Amino acid sequence: MLINIVCIESSRPDWSKQAFESYQSKFNKSINIQWKGCKPVQRNKSYDIDKAIKKESDLLLAKTKKEDLIICLDKAGKSFDTLKLKQNFDSWISSSKDISFLVGGPDGLSSECIRRSHLVWSLSGLTFPHSLIPVLLIEQIYRVWSITQNHPYHR
Repeated sequence: MLINIVCIESSRPDWSKQAFESYQSKFNKSINIQWKGCKPVQRNKSYDIDKAIKKESDLLLAKTKKEDLIICLDKAGKSFDTLKLKQNFDSWISSSKDISFLVGGPDGLSSECIRRSHLVWSLSGLTFPHSLIPVLLIEQIYRVWSITQNHPYHR
């Protein structure tokens, strides 16, 4: 199974790459997790927010396949505790589809992204730096996967 974490990002700090790769290496060969970055739209004093959101969302969707299970991360999405996330993860795995998590730019995701998604998930009501989101996301995926493997990580 392939899990893509597709993000709008201007640059990725070394600490973020290292943390992501550390979690990435913990999965067995049944799951492959990739981080795919897309450059943000240039913003200036007169940029059009709606056009920027649409362009960035189009970039994100272009990195997915039509048959992917798409999960958008958005502050207005559903929040889960770990056990509810594990139930969702079990359902995603049983679908036998590749999964693409979409992380928008500073202005969010387009209604098209939200409409095409199978789920809109909120990691938190807090605002995080973009370089941290893929690390938080892969850690949570690893946490629920480790539960399915009877690994003690979750405890």
